[in-house]
Amino acid sequence: MKTQKKSKLARQYQKKLWVRRTLFVLLIALVAIIRITSCDKHKSSPANLPITDFERYNGRTFTCVKVIDGDTIDIDVPDPHSRRHRGFTRIRLWGIDTPEIAHYGRGKAMYFGYKAAEFARKLLAGKQVRLKLVKGKTRGYYGRLLAYVFLPDGRMYNRLAIIEGYAYADYRFKHPYLKEFLKLEAQARKKRVGLWAGVTPADLPHWYRKSKLKTFWKQQHSNSKSGQVK
Repeated sequence: MKTQKKSKLARQYQKKLWVRRTLFVLLIALVAIIRITSCDKHKSSPANLPITDFERYNGRTFTCVKVIDGDTIDIDVPDPHSRRHRGFTRIRLWGIDTPEIAHYGRGKAMYFGYKAAEFARKLLAGKQVRLKLVKGKTRGYYGRLLAYVFLPDGRMYNRLAIIEGYAYADYRFKHPYLKEFLKLEAQARKKRVGLWAGVTPADLPHWYRKSKLKTFWKQQHSNSKSGQVK
């Protein structure tokens, strides 16, 4: 009888032990599943998704820490998409093209290049500037940020550079202000402000259609002749 009682107690003990072990394993599995699920939710939550250029820069104000030339500047915020420019973001002013300057002693400066760069430095260097981007079109060929840059007084620098004759309206790439910029350039040519006062066909950038300015060259030639006659 004692043997039977012991075997019965042993079976009951083993059964309870098996139940406990099974519950313990299920509990561990449940905790693991909860942790995995919470991690997946954390990773896919909007707060942890990569921030786009538009979200990072558009409508925000930064300090212009350096003017590279008439159409390129650096602002005081790291660029997560650039391997070269980690401590700042390099901006290509969208919709305009200014004459090149000689960088680091390499190349040859174009007509009016240094004047265009100096104009940019006076208005932008050390200033608080606001950026405007277009969704889906935030980067140029070399990875620079494409932006319209607004001065502290609210004027758009891209527009102003064309009006004052320090930049060409770049028609190679479509953008929201293309038509306006082309009209402003035509007005600057007509007034002969800035570079338009003495530019020659050889001074134009390689992409600019020289045939576009036939009337302009004729008028310029006739004006120079009339000046000589006087």
